[in-house]
Amino acid sequence: MSTERSSWTVLTWNLQGSKSTDLGRVADVIRAESPDVVALQEVRRPQADALARSLTMNRCWAQKHNPYRPLLTKRTEGAAILAPHELRDADHTVISTAGSKRSYMRRIVLWATVTRGDHHAVRVFDAHLSPHDLSAERLAEATQISTIACRFGDDLPIIVAGDFNNHDQPEVIGALPGVELTAAPATNPSEAPKQHLDHVLVPSGSIAIDTAVPTGSDRWAALSDHLPLTVRFELSGHSGDGA
Repeated sequence: MSTERSSWTVLTWNLQGSKSTDLGRVADVIRAESPDVVALQEVRRPQADALARSLTMNRCWAQKHNPYRPLLTKRTEGAAILAPHELRDADHTVISTAGSKRSYMRRIVLWATVTRGDHHAVRVFDAHLSPHDLSAERLAEATQISTIACRFGDDLPIIVAGDFNNHDQPEVIGALPGVELTAAPATNPSEAPKQHLDHVLVPSGSIAIDTAVPTGSDRWAALSDHLPLTVRFELSGHSGDGA
């Protein structure tokens, strides 16, 4: 177990994959940030595969829902974690009361271990919580994620990233593992953002380096209704080696 500090960059983005967004532009945005971890929501498996190839990254993907089951599987939405490092131990589970794979209300959390060449490692959770006025459901889902994370113990630092749909509901952040180093910038709608929906939570004691969200515009709205959020931070204390 390493006690050295390590700097990490995490990017999270709800891609609104049903829009068949311009993956070339998406890849350019991600590449420019040089992230260690990318957490994507509302992304189809072919889109995640194409981005991983373009960015030379490893990826894991899990299905959230498909209203067309068992047809049109390529249109199935899900969550993906991408990394230019080793990606292993990926898994996911349903965290919503809605369990049917046909229902857009079905919610999952996807997780994986990311291990860099310097042997520093983190465990990443990618979450997309219930939308709109479903505040009780969101809070219950966040609590479930915290319970799942606790089952792993403290062998690795935990990062929770994604679209929490929690504008004006800070208790959702409080129910999740980790802390937010700076106030979450608005990320939705992407042409003129005013809602604080997307977040990256990091281990307590981490040191903030930078939090970045592009200025909203119609150009960004052509890619997704959310803006990408990039958080750079330094892990203090043990960072784990994934061994």
